[in-house]
Amino acid sequence: MFLGFSGGIAGWGTICGALAAPVCLISGVVADKKLREEMINELMAWYIHHPFPEYQPAGLNLPKVAVGSTLCHISVSKWVNAMDPPVTADSKEKKARCAGVSGDTAKKAVEILNAYADTGAFSATHKPDPIVASCMGCHKESAPPFTQGKENCMSCHGSGLINIDDCESHRDLL
Repeated sequence: MFLGFSGGIAGWGTICGALAAPVCLISGVVADKKLREEMINELMAWYIHHPFPEYQPAGLNLPKVAVGSTLCHISVSKWVNAMDPPVTADSKEKKARCAGVSGDTAKKAVEILNAYADTGAFSATHKPDPIVASCMGCHKESAPPFTQGKENCMSCHGSGLINIDDCESHRDLL
């Protein structure tokens, strides 16, 4: 059912497929929209900062790397290049890493849901990067380009596609 999510949805490199089933699980069992979104936000923010893979059933002693993004393309690219020497995205090591990421992410989702089931309360411990609030303060409603998101904008837009260094209104952010 969730096989199409591998490779960031059939190899497109978008959202990490390891997040798909846990997000569906939370969405399927938590009726309250605000609570559901808080739990999903917790899972997503945790994913960005967690050094993957913790779960390593193949015993390859893979490096654990926090990749800073929920996007498969960024996650895989940072991880394969952290290997010494770097490995390809088709390597057995990368496949084992992604299997571990899936296990780690499913475990985290179960921990979130079990904590809520045990206590009847939920408290997030992971938050989006503070730069997000700064970026979205303008680009959500008042300053083009309009956008949405909760990941660190600077990881992609710091000096590449949009040269934020040359933008007068962004100088205080740098």
